[in-house]
Amino acid sequence: MSLRTPCLGLVLAAVHAAGQGLPAPPPEGGQSRTWRESIDQGRDRLADHLFGIKLSAFGDGLFGPDDQGRKKLDWGAFELDLAGEFHENLEAAFAVVSTQEATQLAVGFLDWHPFGGTIAPRGRLWVEKGFHVQVGRFDVPFGSDWQYFASKDSVSISRPFTTSAIMDGGYNDLGIRVLGNDGEVNFNAFALKGFDEGRLIGGRIGITPLGNPFSLRDGREPKAAEFGLSVLYDMDRFRRKQEVAWAADAEGRMGPFFLRGEYLWRRREASDQAEGFTKHGWHLTQELGFPEGPLPTTFFLRYERMSQLSSDPASGDERDARMALGAAAVLAGIVQVKVEWQHTFQATAATREAPGYSANVLLAQVVVVF
Repeated sequence: MSLRTPCLGLVLAAVHAAGQGLPAPPPEGGQSRTWRESIDQGRDRLADHLFGIKLSAFGDGLFGPDDQGRKKLDWGAFELDLAGEFHENLEAAFAVVSTQEATQLAVGFLDWHPFGGTIAPRGRLWVEKGFHVQVGRFDVPFGSDWQYFASKDSVSISRPFTTSAIMDGGYNDLGIRVLGNDGEVNFNAFALKGFDEGRLIGGRIGITPLGNPFSLRDGREPKAAEFGLSVLYDMDRFRRKQEVAWAADAEGRMGPFFLRGEYLWRRREASDQAEGFTKHGWHLTQELGFPEGPLPTTFFLRYERMSQLSSDPASGDERDARMALGAAAVLAGIVQVKVEWQHTFQATAATREAPGYSANVLLAQVVVVF
């Protein structure tokens, strides 16, 4: 059963509540801010009637090639996020994602924090000083691209090879994690169910040596730079090593320029059920933002490479190399319109044989954020 209809109903209720007693948005200057503030105020009013539970949501649609290479407009995903505090030190957060294939609980955890504020279900974690212990399902911080899994948080439409190929679309798991931030150093340690029927342990440590990394509205904006190191170790049910991976990431901001990159290395041991492999790759992404004016726009350029080596030495080392560039514009503070062009410089046989493969791909996406 799809949750899309009731989820959308709750969102529309919030928008309706926002409009009660508020002036209509002006047709020109200040429109983006007024619409955004109206929806935010409506969400706060709705929370007053839902025992403090705050709702937010977004949906997206994608125009791009299908498996046969034909251009097609598809519904992407609708996500409803819920977060509420049971006590000043105890929070619950959930994210329900509905696609054409299924509806699932993508995120759901309890968060205990002796000090520090609440944490959003998805996206960047360290928005203020604090110490947290979480139990449940969550996106696992490994590298830096995990912050941009949701379409509303990313300028690009596609995810880099480090996420889409090396981490099989991004890592989300069930378990426990401890995380915190003291202003210049943040950490995340976790014990999870793992890739198979075993256990996985790991973590990430980040350093923000310049500027103030804390903001309740947008944890990325005030940060001048961050450097991170991640590691994970996966075991099977007999406690034998199954996988090991590590990542290094860095990002920096100077005025309208935002530069970030990451390198990931992942190795899986061969077993009776599957062949082993070693994957490694990196991406470098440059963004140029123009947040002022009636149409805030951000441009991006990403270059990436990935290699995969099978456990069979005779198969050799296969490589992919790709460039992506595009832009995202914000309309009325709630609609994001994105375009992206991808050019493949080098592709493995498996990549070329994938359904719908093309050396040049043009994508477009619309994201509505409630």
